[in-house]
Amino acid sequence: MKTLSNALLLATGLTLVAGPALAQTYEATFGHPHQNYATQAAEAFKAHVESATGGDFVVNLTPHGALGSGDREITDQLRLGELEFHLPGAGGVAGVYPESQTHSWPFLFTERSVFWDLPNDPEYFAATRDGLLEATGGTVRLLSLMENSIRHMYTTRGPIRVPSDLEEHAIKMRTQTVPMHQEVFSALGAASIVSTGAPERYSAMQSGLIDGLEGGLASVWDAGLMEVADHVTLTGHMYEYLWLLTNDEFYQSLPAEYQQAVDEAAVIAATVNNAVSFQDSNNALALMYDADKEVYVPTAAELEEWQAIAEPVGREFIEQEVSSDYIEATLAALERTRERVAERKAAAASAE
Repeated sequence: MKTLSNALLLATGLTLVAGPALAQTYEATFGHPHQNYATQAAEAFKAHVESATGGDFVVNLTPHGALGSGDREITDQLRLGELEFHLPGAGGVAGVYPESQTHSWPFLFTERSVFWDLPNDPEYFAATRDGLLEATGGTVRLLSLMENSIRHMYTTRGPIRVPSDLEEHAIKMRTQTVPMHQEVFSALGAASIVSTGAPERYSAMQSGLIDGLEGGLASVWDAGLMEVADHVTLTGHMYEYLWLLTNDEFYQSLPAEYQQAVDEAAVIAATVNNAVSFQDSNNALALMYDADKEVYVPTAAELEEWQAIAEPVGREFIEQEVSSDYIEATLAALERTRERVAERKAAAASAE
């Protein structure tokens, strides 16, 4: 919320005393997920904003759990101006901006460098930012996109190498309560799709209610789920972003130099988040190996089997939910991004 740093000086009686121009400070609340990478991103954002404004813009960090609601409900708080900054996953954005689901298209991304760089395409970022503003009635502004997870599979039976193994081992699969995720794993051959809340995943797998689940390496390890799962399959079937959002009315109320500080902090937060998420994923994978879990890396041919089934299901769902213009813009930007990444890799190789 916006506050004056000094109280108005009132003269005795009802006369207002004229005085020098009053300095103004700003205070904002930033709601963020509990994961280490998201927390460090939020801390980097806060540090830069407060440093760049000489402490005249204070950012209070608040974990989502303390806000008492899920991602979508917190996004509504942001729209209403009850919150200034919010860092939800795609599920917290899809309800107000269905286009956000495009990035969860199975096998849309096949390497992290392209995933990280897509938001740096100026034309595409502007289209996404402006589309979100329009969809929310001018209330929610996108500041940056950053890694939330690269999703793999974890099962009590296996190994799971190709889609037919899901059917062979009669895997009852837990997915997020996202229709596209459920349709994809049903098509891949899961014996059934089971919806449980995140806190119930451990007991559900331990009791046999589910035999498998999917998600990011760090989040699965941190939740202790590898205590009850023995097999890991590195499918990388979906990549997902965190969306750094701000209430646009609040953003527009800021002086230009404070807006610049926020914009810079959003870039810094994304950079920190991506680096920490990469490190956390690698650390979690190393711990899985140390715990003697069977980690399977599909071959290129096996990944093509996963993609051949999952990609069309995702495409059909996305084409029903997302405007054709945004799908085309995403695919065009993805092609430009792949070319940029390839050029950088070639330049780095030639410099060696």
